[in-house]
Amino acid sequence: MRILNNRNKRPELAVFQTKKYRDARVEAHNALFWMARASHSFLEPTHENSHLSLIWDEDKSDFRTRLLVDGCRIGIHLPELELYFCENEEKVPHSFWLDDRTPAFVEAWYLVEFLHRGIDQERFSTALPFESPNMLMGDTEDHNASLFKTELSAMSECLRYAINILKIVAAQLSKDKDFADNRSQITLEPQSFTLITKANLSTADGKRVLVGFSVGDHLRPTPFFFIKTGELDAGSKNHLLDYSPSNIIPLQSISDNNISEEDLVGGLVSLASGMSFASGLNKP
Repeated sequence: MRILNNRNKRPELAVFQTKKYRDARVEAHNALFWMARASHSFLEPTHENSHLSLIWDEDKSDFRTRLLVDGCRIGIHLPELELYFCENEEKVPHSFWLDDRTPAFVEAWYLVEFLHRGIDQERFSTALPFESPNMLMGDTEDHNASLFKTELSAMSECLRYAINILKIVAAQLSKDKDFADNRSQITLEPQSFTLITKANLSTADGKRVLVGFSVGDHLRPTPFFFIKTGELDAGSKNHLLDYSPSNIIPLQSISDNNISEEDLVGGLVSLASGMSFASGLNKP
């Protein structure tokens, strides 16, 4: 089973230990917040905030919102923090780069683009159904994507790598008797900045195992794979850093122990299967 290729590799890990990477993560996270604002403005809210989830477009190599209005989505090219409208699945001109621009400029760009498309500007709001300490707003601080080219490129490579791993994990779990045969879509969650695939249990309605990948957080600067149980509650009271240490596989550990792709997939599947026993499951 070969998962990676020359175009899709795991980056060197030294970059993730730097302050520049932590700053780059904040910059990228805010780009996701802006995509989530568009989704929250035009889509009906859902219990798990799945209307905010971003979808990976394999052909275009970017993440996109769900369909918003009049055939429009918002896409992002993470290495440059480029935001753009997509019409009928095609990227259109007049992108916005989060570089030497304040959050107020992003809001203005949205309003102009909606005006050009005849979309009701009044529907757009900067409100989000969650809070984050990383959130930047107003006109007092600039986004500076160009300062973090190396770090953003490494982050993007990491996400590509993780997407391919999670695809295989999801496919294997769908064949497990403890899980329903429904391969979940892999999504990027704007609140937590994590990739998620959800494996529903075949024996318990509403119970699921979440297999995911984080680009790093306040406690763990290096990216890591994780397993959680239950439903993903994206409300403002959710503890985003609440991962059990025994259910985490850091990228650093994968490298230090020379873990193969096959063994990594096997480890994640084993952890997910181990959490499927007993009614109620272990809480994360």
